[in-house]
Amino acid sequence: MFAKVISIIGSLTLISRFLGYFRDLLIAKMLGAGLVSDAFFIAFKLPNLFRRLFAEGSMNSAFIPIISGISQNFGKSKADEFFSKIFSGLLVILLFLTLIVEIFMPIIINLIAPGFSSNPNKYKLTIDLSRLTFPFVLFICLTSLGGAFLNTIGKFASMALTPIILNTTIILSLLILSNNENQIYISKNLCAAISIAGVLQLIWITYNLRLNKINLKVKLFNLSFFQRQKKETKKFLILLVPAVIGNGAYQINLLIDMILASTLPDGSISYLYYADRINQLPLGVLGIAISTALLPILSKQIKKQQKESANHSVTNAIKYGIIFSIPSFFGIVLLSEDIVSLLFFRGEFDSLDVNYTANALVALGFGLPAFIIIKILVVPFFANEDTQTPIKVSLFSMLINLVLNLILIKNFQHVGLAIATSVAAWVNASVLLSILILRKKYIFDKSIYKIIVKVLVSSFIMSLVILKSMTININSSLIGILNSENLILVLTIFFGCVTYFICMYMLGFKEFKIKLWGGIK
Repeated sequence: MFAKVISIIGSLTLISRFLGYFRDLLIAKMLGAGLVSDAFFIAFKLPNLFRRLFAEGSMNSAFIPIISGISQNFGKSKADEFFSKIFSGLLVILLFLTLIVEIFMPIIINLIAPGFSSNPNKYKLTIDLSRLTFPFVLFICLTSLGGAFLNTIGKFASMALTPIILNTTIILSLLILSNNENQIYISKNLCAAISIAGVLQLIWITYNLRLNKINLKVKLFNLSFFQRQKKETKKFLILLVPAVIGNGAYQINLLIDMILASTLPDGSISYLYYADRINQLPLGVLGIAISTALLPILSKQIKKQQKESANHSVTNAIKYGIIFSIPSFFGIVLLSEDIVSLLFFRGEFDSLDVNYTANALVALGFGLPAFIIIKILVVPFFANEDTQTPIKVSLFSMLINLVLNLILIKNFQHVGLAIATSVAAWVNASVLLSILILRKKYIFDKSIYKIIVKVLVSSFIMSLVILKSMTININSSLIGILNSENLILVLTIFFGCVTYFICMYMLGFKEFKIKLWGGIK
């Protein structure tokens, strides 16, 4: 089941990521990297942070273990009742939160982008754009809760499709505005489109809840959620907040980077955003797919006291992460500038922007394996309903990130911020693994060392092929869509991937139980 679920979530996430890159390509072309784009990305960062914290792990981590226990012990009707109560209570909280944030948005922008206050036009534009995007938080949090419930009954595709709705909505908005040259007008319409996408996502999840005969009853004015909390409700609330921080250390570190980047020259926030978007392809497709698939499986195994099976599931997840993340890092280091150029070098996004973004991408790529491993290692804690440990480790890594930011920002500017984020991620992953082993929640499988050696050898050979492929000369008249440099890059990535998997197969990749892809047990 594990590998099958990864393939479902991963393939849908991959589609979403490609749509996301097309979206970012249009944004880069129309807004470039400057004052307006920085304002837009700060405005986009607020709801996007909530999306990544909630939709990509934390809601699952807090909700799934509890709802699984209710379903198993008390049946479907009680599970539906609990879900309705949490949904209604969350709706009230989010309505209040949205109202408060909209009122105090100037103060919030001062906190997350303190450098903008020195530029009145940039500061005011960021406030206006953020007020347009923030309602998205209301819809995506409710969507995530519904998606988490669907995940518990094995319906993973419904939630995995929601980012596609977001990206498609934004792309359509950009295409409609493609002939408009007023960047401020474009940015405001984009921000409105983000909130509209949130509405569409919630409608989609609600439809799927009904389709799967989940009885959702919204009681907006029922205050029992706040007055007489049952054991399960209290447990959910206790688990949720630590899960948000523990599961979202990477995103919170990026937010810290954004705050400090607001004090740097115009364009710095945009460089970090574009670099993160590229780094998010393997992280989003693989890291989220593995952690989402692992949690329900691991929760059931732990509740049934199947310790050996649980350990095997975690080991397989780590192996999946290593097999795909390390070669991705090698590829990013060798091809960063070419990839950024292929994706964004057009319109308002010039060659200098390419260079600055590529440097940030290499720095973030260094931490890519750690980012993915973190998403895997927090799952055993959440499956055991322990969110306190991940939050403590995350706070420690955030402190390291902040200290390194302050040290590196002076000489390395925005690249120093990206370096700090990667180093903090490696510390986070190392500490989580050490705690799991010390507490005997996970027995480290020595076969992981063999996988690492095979992956490193294969990645090295792949790198040689990549370097050789980039020297090939191709007549650009053979193809009308890509220029010769971009065509060579696409072919290089293809040959690199083929070389890597051939090497892995020759080194014994076939032993990695590919039969798991066959079905559900």
